[in-house]
Amino acid sequence: MTTPQHPEDFLSSLRLRSAREDGVFWVDDQRLGIFEPEAARRVSATNWHHFVLQDRLVDMVRRRRSPEVRWSLIRSTWLTQLHTLATAQQHGLLIERMERVLDARAGQDTDLTMLMQDVALRSLLPVALGGLTGAEAELVRRDLEMKLSRLVSATPGGVLHHLRHVAVQVRAGLVVRRVLRQRARGRRGREPDLTDPFVDLLPELGMDRALDVVTTVLTAIGGPPGTAAASVLYEFVRNPEWQRRLEAELAAVDPVEFRTAPTRAAPVTHRFVKEVLRMWSPPLLLVRRSTFAFDLGRTRLEPGQWYLLSPHLIHRDERVWQRPDVFDPDRFLPGAPHGPANRTCYVPFGWAPKKCVGANVAVVQLMALCHLLCTRYRLTVPDPEAVTMALRFAPVPENFRGRLTFR
Repeated sequence: MTTPQHPEDFLSSLRLRSAREDGVFWVDDQRLGIFEPEAARRVSATNWHHFVLQDRLVDMVRRRRSPEVRWSLIRSTWLTQLHTLATAQQHGLLIERMERVLDARAGQDTDLTMLMQDVALRSLLPVALGGLTGAEAELVRRDLEMKLSRLVSATPGGVLHHLRHVAVQVRAGLVVRRVLRQRARGRRGREPDLTDPFVDLLPELGMDRALDVVTTVLTAIGGPPGTAAASVLYEFVRNPEWQRRLEAELAAVDPVEFRTAPTRAAPVTHRFVKEVLRMWSPPLLLVRRSTFAFDLGRTRLEPGQWYLLSPHLIHRDERVWQRPDVFDPDRFLPGAPHGPANRTCYVPFGWAPKKCVGANVAVVQLMALCHLLCTRYRLTVPDPEAVTMALRFAPVPENFRGRLTFR
């Protein structure tokens, strides 16, 4: 089976085949599609436990193995640091950074999809890598924006564009190296971010592996959070009845309580965000290589073979969701008959134990965006029905122009 040119066609064909073949089938000669929830959970979880960082460059040159460092250690380090950042003060700083970007664009007709990318990137960058000078932050943002443009653009750039991106990528990598080195030597202050714990692990990791770790978290904030935020706006303007429900709830919420525990303070808004993530969670497809053999009923996945996972297809599976193509946040009310059959059916951030470490931060950010839309700004989109959702690396709203004005 050859992948069609358009991702929409490819996903549609996968969805039809998944319904006919119980969610597990060979997409082509090389890739096994695993879209049955429990099978996807089992394969993802088992393979994750044995992911390791690549060897240090110096050891590759000397043709020797580096001390093994598992990604599970990196993940647990990130989670520990994120736990220290889950405070009302840090949530408040995140919201303030979002406000600064939105305030600067208020009153302007703008591409809302790209605005949400800017809001997400600028507000999350200090969480990933803080304490940067203006020039350093601009280089890192430019690198991530160029990576995003290659994913979002329907037409790839030419050779010159690629060479420019390589140059920017190298310079952004030098920024990360400099930050790590200067923090380790006491020439730059330590920051409460996701980079800082690896300063103390530099002797074990080596600079190149530490750079890989920081680059991973930077790449994670450069695309998916922005497309998720754009999807929140997309459903916000297309569902005026839900817009009114959110406005009523958030107008009555105490700001301090919202910053302390947003999901408890605003349950309707939380359900709204969860439904947006069910319908439009990025990325659409994950490609992995198996380390182990798996018996999957009618077929078998052998070590070294490739497989596909897709939260998007699981979230649209009529065998586990009733009316999966209908936007209805109330499906997440306790006991709702059209809600998820079990936890393996709702995976907007992937499967445990490899679930995205930034899941909680992402939910806080999206709920904060809803709060700003309902209390600080008024969003006007001339023709909401003209906005379309393109399926690329992630769902991306197109023809999405509008204006934010202060309330």
